[in-house]
Amino acid sequence: MAKIDLLNLSEDAFMSGMEGKKILVYGVNDTGKTKQLTKLDRPLLLMTESGGSAVKCRKLSIDTWSKFKDVVSMLSKESTFEQMYESYRTILIDTGENLVDLSERAVCNQFGVRDLSEIQGKQNGYKIARGDFNMQISKLTALGYTVAFICHEEIVELEDEITGEVYTFTQPKGTSNEKSSMRMLRDLCDFCIYLRPNGIDKETFETIPSTAICHRTKKVFARSRFAIQTFIDPFTANGLVEAIEKAVAKSAEEEGADIEAYKRQKDAYTKDDYLAIIQPYMAKLWSICQDDVLGFVENELGEGKKVSEATENDLVALDNIYNNLVTKATLLGIDID
Repeated sequence: MAKIDLLNLSEDAFMSGMEGKKILVYGVNDTGKTKQLTKLDRPLLLMTESGGSAVKCRKLSIDTWSKFKDVVSMLSKESTFEQMYESYRTILIDTGENLVDLSERAVCNQFGVRDLSEIQGKQNGYKIARGDFNMQISKLTALGYTVAFICHEEIVELEDEITGEVYTFTQPKGTSNEKSSMRMLRDLCDFCIYLRPNGIDKETFETIPSTAICHRTKKVFARSRFAIQTFIDPFTANGLVEAIEKAVAKSAEEEGADIEAYKRQKDAYTKDDYLAIIQPYMAKLWSICQDDVLGFVENELGEGKKVSEATENDLVALDNIYNNLVTKATLLGIDID
């Protein structure tokens, strides 16, 4: 395997710009979530609901989890990555909670159940769904695209731990369920932003642009890994970009870190490294689900190709094959030594 030298690790600089940033924006309908985010640089809107009909950008309907995985594979394929990255710099997913539902439904279909809680035995349905979801989202967000998740809100009741006061709290939909991938998605993002609606102007009867809340308050969930301002008012695409750039600069100054332009990190694993970790999965799964294994390989390398024929230019394809094999083994409850 690739050698790790802990004694010669270097400190990372902060990355400027929007490249590689992960953003979750949530709120009620008609707060400008989709409208403003589609004004970011070269967007591709992946729609799990019909919320993109009134915006002008390239868009694709996502109605199954397998279709989303196909898109991630296309966006990450090494041989065509430069073309994809030239065409698309921002990947928008509308909505995040619906994408989670698609991933969970796929696992339910695998086991022939209606709900993940019905999966019995050694397999844990929620764990399987979270693992597959995390694998795909991590792959997508590691490529340098700006990835933004558009979500709805939910209102829950919380109790003040000091006064005992019970109050309402607004958070991204689905994050109350600790077993759901929505909780992981919320925590994964560099910025989790709530859009507060401001109603109608009494004189013009026009909708007042929303205000973005970027820090948690008593009533609203929001967070950031960087020292972002509390409000973006009004919320616009340009305002979001400016706020993020300022936040990175301020955090770098506080940490005494350098700021550099984003550089995509090439995988440290070699072809031989991947062949070594793929082989035991191939050996275990071949006699059980040969057609699935062949499908994983052909989808990435081409019809009739073998894993052993991969080259150093196929590292992303090998990574995808490995991830698919791991997911399949997990679904079948097979442990690999």
